[in-house]
Amino acid sequence: QHSHQHLSTVCTCCRCEATAMSQDNLDDELGIPADASLTHPTTLTAAVALIFEAAPRDASGTNLTDLVTITSSSDSNGDVTVSTQVSLESSIRNDGSSNSPPRSLIVGRQASAADVRVDHKSCSRRHTALYYYTTDDKTVLVVQDLGGKHGTHVDNKRLEKNGKVGIALGEANEHVIHFGNAPCVCRVVIPATKVNGEEIKPQKQDITLAEENEQTKRPQNSLSDAEAINLNSTEQTPTVEEAPTRQSREAQIAAMIASFDADPVYKPYVPPEEEVSGVTGCGLTDTTNNGTGKGTDTTSDQRNNKYNLPITASISLTPGSNSFTSADGTNTPLQANSSVSALCFEPSGGRIVAGHRDGSLRFYDFNGMKPQTSSSSEVSYPPFRIVDSDNDPLDSTGRHVLTCLNPSPSGAQWIVGTTSSQPKVIDREGRTTLFYFLKGDTYVTDSSNTKGHTAGVTGVAFHPLVKDTCWTCGLDGSIRQWDVSGRGKTQFKKLVCQKVVGKCKNEKGQRTQIVSSLSVHPSGRKIVVGTSCGSIQIWNCFGSSVSTRPLGAVYSAHGGTKPVTFVTFSGDGERIASRSDSDDTVRVWDVNRIEKGSGSISRKFNGSKRGGEEEQHSPELLLAICKGLPALNESANCAFGPDGKMLCAGSSIDPRAKVVSSDVCGKIKFYQLPETEKKSKSKEGGPKSSSSASKKETSILDPVVVLNAAPNASVLGVAWHPKLNQVAFGTSNGMIQVLYDNKLSSKGALIAASRSIRQSDGLSELLRSRAPTGSAAYLTSSSAHDNIIVPNALPIFREEPKATRKTKERERKDPEKTKMPEPPVTGGIKTGATVGGGITFSQYVKTNANYGNNKNIAGRDPRAELFKYNEGKSFASKAYEGDIQKVLADKTVEEEEEEMKSRKRPKNK
Repeated sequence: QHSHQHLSTVCTCCRCEATAMSQDNLDDELGIPADASLTHPTTLTAAVALIFEAAPRDASGTNLTDLVTITSSSDSNGDVTVSTQVSLESSIRNDGSSNSPPRSLIVGRQASAADVRVDHKSCSRRHTALYYYTTDDKTVLVVQDLGGKHGTHVDNKRLEKNGKVGIALGEANEHVIHFGNAPCVCRVVIPATKVNGEEIKPQKQDITLAEENEQTKRPQNSLSDAEAINLNSTEQTPTVEEAPTRQSREAQIAAMIASFDADPVYKPYVPPEEEVSGVTGCGLTDTTNNGTGKGTDTTSDQRNNKYNLPITASISLTPGSNSFTSADGTNTPLQANSSVSALCFEPSGGRIVAGHRDGSLRFYDFNGMKPQTSSSSEVSYPPFRIVDSDNDPLDSTGRHVLTCLNPSPSGAQWIVGTTSSQPKVIDREGRTTLFYFLKGDTYVTDSSNTKGHTAGVTGVAFHPLVKDTCWTCGLDGSIRQWDVSGRGKTQFKKLVCQKVVGKCKNEKGQRTQIVSSLSVHPSGRKIVVGTSCGSIQIWNCFGSSVSTRPLGAVYSAHGGTKPVTFVTFSGDGERIASRSDSDDTVRVWDVNRIEKGSGSISRKFNGSKRGGEEEQHSPELLLAICKGLPALNESANCAFGPDGKMLCAGSSIDPRAKVVSSDVCGKIKFYQLPETEKKSKSKEGGPKSSSSASKKETSILDPVVVLNAAPNASVLGVAWHPKLNQVAFGTSNGMIQVLYDNKLSSKGALIAASRSIRQSDGLSELLRSRAPTGSAAYLTSSSAHDNIIVPNALPIFREEPKATRKTKERERKDPEKTKMPEPPVTGGIKTGATVGGGITFSQYVKTNANYGNNKNIAGRDPRAELFKYNEGKSFASKAYEGDIQKVLADKTVEEEEEEMKSRKRPKNK
């Protein structure tokens, strides 16, 4: 047992050792906030008292003075209680002369650093810290866990590792603290308060201590302790758990046995409501259609997603760096903030490719995305490859804006269209250009007689089922089909057009100058195009001849001669959505009605507000009109949902507007399309009477959900993948966002969002800062230990790098390395007496004649010299050997004919 003299000796040693310790370094190391203090507030009559008592559950008879040692002045009551206060005088680090007094009172097992020593194996060297913290004119006592293995318990509630909790002052409650598994408790006694110099006893209130678990997520010196307190709680503060008695245990067992005989009660599971959150930094507006054409706007606080849209979470895809330059030899810097002109998912959903107006392609791989943090602490995902699309060595017309792109059904190829007249096909990685398309003759007016486009390309598409067929359309008004199987006709190493599908004309039969968009039916049997004259035309893809008439057409689709800048089929191919950059609508059409010729019949009327003429289409043809979609760019498009019941599109902002604020932003709007009514027939088998059809009207739709997606930017390209159920959109500032839902979506952005940013520790940063540079950096790397490079070594001592899979594939495509040697002559034909089938006749003659050892026979009779080598040798076949003097026939052919005539008998008279 320690005496009082021994306690004083321990205090003196600890104080001397703590004097050499830096106060700030210890508090900062423990994560104590800079504005924490051990000076009690002036509203209290005294400091908060800490009274240590033996735990009621301790039956080992541990002496309290042996367990708890208070190094400063304390009030001890033998083996019953030991007390101290949360004040500067209770800290061994307070020498009275330091300019930076200690900010916390430390409880632990280390004698040199702990102000209150608890000598128990379950307590860490520095286990718990206590200090005062003031915020918003409110002072609290903070109990902070310092990361011990057995933790700190406040009112029988364990704090999380490095977590903290605040105790409100001015209340009459007594709180209990447990340090690990030590057989003692610490009661926190709050003194009376003073108001205007008068002492007021605290009124007893019921409070709840709320744990603060964000310690590890916040940097030091920026802790918010006041957030850990709930002064308005009405729950009772839990007390120390009492030891169960025999009677209470028997009562619990009896109640449990009685519950076995009771009927089971099943409670239905109610899933928790999830908050619908929009894109980072933007708000979500949910507009519900009331059936009157007008909607009601609600804020992002709405916690339901009744339309089951994948919009509850999002990730940002950055365009990359400005350090990338073009590949055409001019080293033109590719801007990272150039607008997105084309956006498309891979068929499998593993990648997404974006085309920008600077002529570059950016590839994003969901399976390999690595998150990075920007200067504004926003997490984004950069592209894994940036490809310059203008790499044609035979094209010297300059850089071109990328207008459209589309993948093959297998995703192994991409067709890319630009403002030049020559589209091209690249591989999946974007590194190799597989086919360059030939440019047509610009002096030929008939586009069907040219071998390629004569103006810029505006639309490209692969066959959805056949990987070797694709179509393009352009500003020359033609729709062309190409064969990319490698067997197509080429000219100057460029692909020649296989056939011209059709030449578009307007309602008056005049040639259309521009075909602005193209989309292929899911079956691959027909194509829909939009033209500059305002028409939507469906063409047949089959047949070798040039089509002069479409299967169906809708003229003045958006009123007058407003151009149609985008068209697309729905997933089932029964609907077509069109968009124009001259109005604020997206219109949905019925494909069957267009093919039956309903689109060519329209009525003109003068019922508009402006007094001009407008086109009125049949409600059976024009199914719906989606309002509120201004499009100031021809790259703006729209997309159908996986089931075809929803449609999404982006809206643009006026770049000439002088108002620049967070309220001005591009939006993504979702529309719920009306269901198509099934066709009913009359008894005669014909269609139903027109009286019932006349009652139907074209639906005028307002958006059901609006997302403020791009501050001070327009939303241009939109893509909705049917398998992933994720929506991607590109903006005019080069950013790309992918919207998804954790339950409704699969793979894709979910894989990228599941990866966390790797936190760099101090040791890694130190090693990185002191890492060698130049040649020394290579010598210290792991690759330097694999191979030793000796430039002047002999070939037999040089170690060639091991061939990888891509290197082997590249060598297989090299015609020189894969050239097959000429095989030997085989067969049953033999020439000469000793000629074998493995050598030729000229080889046999040369070998046996021994021409190499012949002497010079100049000046001699060549005939005589040659006959010398003919002696005893035969160069003829055995069939011609033998007696050459043998008579082959006794009579000539003429003699035999005369003899035959004479033998003929005379005719009977």
